[in-house]
Amino acid sequence: MGRMLIVSRADQLDAYKQLAEEYSVGFEINDFFAPEVLDDEDKVNFIIKQYENVGVPEGSTMHGAFYDVVIFSEDEKIRAIAKQRMEQSLSIAERLHVRAVIFHTNITPMLSGEVYNQSVIDKTCSYLEELLRSHPDVDIYMENMFDADPDILVQISKKLFDSYSNFGICLDYAHASISPTPISKWIKALFPYVKHIHINDNDLQRDLHWALGDGQIDWELFGYYYAKYLSQCSLLIETTEIDRQRKSLNYLREQVFCKNEELLAENMLEQIFHYMTQLADEKGFTATIRLLTDMGRTLVNSERASFWYWDKKQQQYWTLAALGSGKIVVPEGAGIVGASIVNNEIIRIDDPYQDKRFNPEVDKETGYVTKSILCMPVTNTQGNVIGAYQAINKLGKESAFTERDVKRLTLAAIYCGKTLESHMLYHEAQVDQLTGLKNRRGFYEYYSDVVEPQLRRGASAIMCDIDFFKKVNDVYGHNAGDAVLVHVSDILVDMLKGRGEAIRWGGEEFVLLLPELKEEEAAKLAEDIRSRVEASVCVYEDIDIHITMSFGVRGLEEEKNADANIEAVDMRLYKAKTTGRNKVVAADE
Repeated sequence: MGRMLIVSRADQLDAYKQLAEEYSVGFEINDFFAPEVLDDEDKVNFIIKQYENVGVPEGSTMHGAFYDVVIFSEDEKIRAIAKQRMEQSLSIAERLHVRAVIFHTNITPMLSGEVYNQSVIDKTCSYLEELLRSHPDVDIYMENMFDADPDILVQISKKLFDSYSNFGICLDYAHASISPTPISKWIKALFPYVKHIHINDNDLQRDLHWALGDGQIDWELFGYYYAKYLSQCSLLIETTEIDRQRKSLNYLREQVFCKNEELLAENMLEQIFHYMTQLADEKGFTATIRLLTDMGRTLVNSERASFWYWDKKQQQYWTLAALGSGKIVVPEGAGIVGASIVNNEIIRIDDPYQDKRFNPEVDKETGYVTKSILCMPVTNTQGNVIGAYQAINKLGKESAFTERDVKRLTLAAIYCGKTLESHMLYHEAQVDQLTGLKNRRGFYEYYSDVVEPQLRRGASAIMCDIDFFKKVNDVYGHNAGDAVLVHVSDILVDMLKGRGEAIRWGGEEFVLLLPELKEEEAAKLAEDIRSRVEASVCVYEDIDIHITMSFGVRGLEEEKNADANIEAVDMRLYKAKTTGRNKVVAADE
């Protein structure tokens, strides 16, 4: 079952947080939809500070700007203010670290027609693409509001869903229930794209936001649809009064989900096949690991999940995938993950705060409450531990992980282990063992995957080598030469600061691929590196070794292949070496 949420309001935040902790639910923050709030920067900052003080539960969402947000309007001025409101909403969401923002379609059924509908689809998709690219860490969900049927949302989803992992549909079940279209058509049309659901009760005529069970909506039918099609979607109780929220949460658990446990189990099997199909098509390591981690979370119905890699060289563990949080790095042997890896054991804990191996400080800093943990080691084909899989906070009626969960999670852990081992072997073949930089094989993959798509916008390369390197080997020995190569490599990586990739081209030659830097920017970077190398000292066995380097810089041309582009850069390096060394050449004469 997906994460459950309640509407929160800043004016009673302590009470909402208490209810959220009691039922292990998250928030959908509902304080930033009105223009009088969005136009008052002091008020926005004040409300954000209130949430920061109390803590936003993991997996929470936020309702975006509401009034008159019509990004498909024929009036350019209306479109401009609508875009401004959506940008404001996303900026606030990023500050609050919520996972998604919900916007209404605001379609007008009375205008429905072929021309109007196509204009809505085209203009909405065009702007959403801009937002999805510029805010990759926040999901954007489009919610049916006045829509008479799901058709426009389906067309928007077909254009965006496969291309943008942070796009999805928020199905407002109450809105759909009072539309002229049968609810079955809404479900069957939209379920492939739905990531989030709003539910409340009504009289099947007006959107009344009653507690579940107080109106005319057939919740037994909803439970069937949810179990069969939507069980991985997050679910918001869209009422604002706390007593209605509590009544609705109890009603869901006691009257709806308990009647569909068998169907939920069947759905889990379908989910496994769904993940297997995706994994068969996925070639990228990061996406594969994330899919496997998500599959494990689904199998054991946990709130959060993470897959950890044991970096023996750095003596630390870090997350290859962490669903529900950012990348985490901890020292070797630390915490529950450390105990599982070091002792090669499966660990189940129902009360982490009473376990000495658990570090509660992270929860204190973030406001998160860890209630249960299942952690198991991940091994390679030789049975050696290479990482760990951890699931946190069992969802549903059961508050603790069971032996059944251990068996289910083993499936994900096995696949994670094999995938990681395969990636490690592939990675080793692309890395220079002395310096840790990519080698020529790694160069071609990085060029193809990262540089080529950027050539049209402007990308550059630097080629450099160590001046008189042979003298270092002759005077101090080859071990000293190796120390100098490592020294230079460390400087190159530090100076790049994530702006590109350093490659050991061979011997004392290096290539820096800079996918987002134009030639002038690359030349400045080369000069900064040259100056730093000249001022640095490589210490080897109490010997201070001073070196300089020569550099060639050139913008990469789209019509040339990788080899031709590097040959052109090499010509400028050759000019630097033959006209005095210890210099940067970034132009032909």
